Amino acid sequence: MTTDIELLENFPLAPAAPAPLYFNTVERAWILSTYDDVRAALRSPFLSQARPPRQGRLKERTSAQPAKHSGFDSGFELRAAAGWEIKTKYDARLLLKDLHDSREIDLVKEFIRPWCLRAALLLTGTGPEHGPYLASLVDDLCESDAQPFDPFLRTRAQEANLQLDAFFHAQATGLLKSLFLGVAQTVPAFLGSAWAALLQNPDQRTELQIHPERMTNAVEEFLRYAGPVHTLFRQANADLDLSGTNIACGDMLLLRVSSANRDPQRFDDANQLTVTRDVRGHLALSGGLHHCRGASIVRVMTAIATQSLLEQPWIPEICDGVGWSCGTMLMWPSSLRVLLRAAY
Repeated sequence: MTTDIELLENFPLAPAAPAPLYFNTVERAWILSTYDDVRAALRSPFLSQARPPRQGRLKERTSAQPAKHSGFDSGFELRAAAGWEIKTKYDARLLLKDLHDSREIDLVKEFIRPWCLRAALLLTGTGPEHGPYLASLVDDLCESDAQPFDPFLRTRAQEANLQLDAFFHAQATGLLKSLFLGVAQTVPAFLGSAWAALLQNPDQRTELQIHPERMTNAVEEFLRYAGPVHTLFRQANADLDLSGTNIACGDMLLLRVSSANRDPQRFDDANQLTVTRDVRGHLALSGGLHHCRGASIVRVMTAIATQSLLEQPWIPEICDGVGWSCGTMLMWPSSLRVLLRAAY
């Protein structure tokens, strides 16, 4: 289900407490929310990716083939090798340098989305003159993701997808569309969530400013605590036993990733952001057969942007809450308004 955009003082409403696997008669699907259950489902060879519901209920699929999704293509590592990281870091510092203290700004609109768009254009070899057009198509997709049961927005998103298909097909390979959307749409969702969490925990921000060498671990904690994917959808392609429960072929499953990553049986003080914790094993980037093929770009971009943010001569302080959008799979900040206060 989707919710209207909400302004919240703190990080979005904590995910529901993990509960044993059960069947939801309204959704007509098995609900998995503990760490062990979700981890087992992600590793199972008998579960395939499935599409989110379109009309409030999950629809059974006639095929056990995995659903398509707008993630990353496997060519990222090759594309990223040729100076991309250096250019992206330079762009981050350049954009942040233009922001001055004693101002109230929206970090999502004035930094996160423009910076991620630049990175997406660079990675796909697309000229900057196409940026405004492609950004408008991403906007249409984001609006539909936030309200997936709105027929008008759904139609507009379908048209945007067709235009993206045509554009990137003309650029020699349709795989570029997957790469572009991963960087221009998915990374901003996570980076906004990560920064909202960090700015609401100033002690953790200070920890990273004093110990920048801990950034790699901090990114993993951001993924656990503030990963934008709250739910994944799977369908059984064979009868199976999952955590002692019999699942029939064709059954649908909802994997509550955000709840699993806050499972106190797996992580101590699970509802607390702690950049120094041992966060190995989090499920934010899926795993097993359906791991996120663009995990490296998520980590690299988050580290670059966050380190660049912490190097500024001002400190961003959240004001007016955070504007959150929530769809069937993702939750992300549509706005992150902050006051830039001089650090010295």
